Amino acid sequence: MESILEVRNLNSYYEEGRSLIGGRSKRRQVLHNVSFTVNSGETVGLVGESGSGKTTLCRAVLGLLKDYDGEIIHHSKRPQMIFQDPFSSLNPVRPVGWILEEALKIQGGHSSGERKTLVDEVLTQVGLGPEYKGRLPRELSGGQRQRVSIAAAVITRPKLIVADEPVSALDVTIQAQILKLLYSLKKQYELSYLFISHDLNVIYQICDRVLVMQQGVIVEQNSVEEIFNNPRHPYTKQLLKAVE
Repeated sequence: MESILEVRNLNSYYEEGRSLIGGRSKRRQVLHNVSFTVNSGETVGLVGESGSGKTTLCRAVLGLLKDYDGEIIHHSKRPQMIFQDPFSSLNPVRPVGWILEEALKIQGGHSSGERKTLVDEVLTQVGLGPEYKGRLPRELSGGQRQRVSIAAAVITRPKLIVADEPVSALDVTIQAQILKLLYSLKKQYELSYLFISHDLNVIYQICDRVLVMQQGVIVEQNSVEEIFNNPRHPYTKQLLKAVE
């Protein structure tokens, strides 16, 4: 299968507060020799407890980390992000149409008319419609805001989307609708997802493979069926037992 993303021997660090003796900052390692791939059309889940390094890994993939070594190789255009809390990620004083068109302006290569057509199209694809262009984020429900966030991610036609807990703030019924939408868009645009979630039931529903992260180390990676039915690492077994 064609790789969309390759991560090889990734180590990341951050500086803690300066020590009292000598005034030097302490450098703490967060990720330890992380290696994995995301293939074309694949959804790879990333699971682990809070503080395990999931968010740091996402930031590295998105190019937001400076202090790291190893390789992060993208075989497509820049990946896009779907956030856990769409309200904080959407410009609160701009209407939906402006938010989506701005992403196309930043990308470049589209006339004004083309941008407006693409905005109408993507709003329809995410189950809203052009009538939502004039609404502000505060005028939308949580599920509707997440649909706008998804529209903003796919409108530039990336091949890889990083989804950081995209349904955890939604109730169960809306979760199911959003997961169905993400699956539909994956098929339509041949998308790949790096899907972060603490909810193993969600991971089981949507993912093809799973990476299990503990204290900055990927301790196990396998197909979703193998992870759930034949876990090998004690930490993976512990996570699954907690769900039971």
